[in-house]
Amino acid sequence: MVLTHTFCGRKYHIDLDELDGLTDQQDDGKQWLRILRGLDSRVGLETTVHEALHACDWKAREAEVASTAKDVARFLWRLGYRMEK
Repeated sequence: MVLTHTFCGRKYHIDLDELDGLTDQQDDGKQWLRILRGLDSRVGLETTVHEALHACDWKAREAEVASTAKDVARFLWRLGYRMEK
């Protein structure tokens, strides 16, 4: 299980939470990436890509992140990417 990952030089703690998705920095200074548990679904893959894009570029506009995440997730899904159980 992945517990941390570095995006663009910033270390994020990974929390597979019941939230749809959230990239955040807490009061403790730690940066968090929280992702929907259903990573074996296409929406889970899209949520993961979406939050990873936010982690890479905090300044990116939401509409651009959403559109890019949808396209990348659809592409990866068509290639057969799924989370193993």
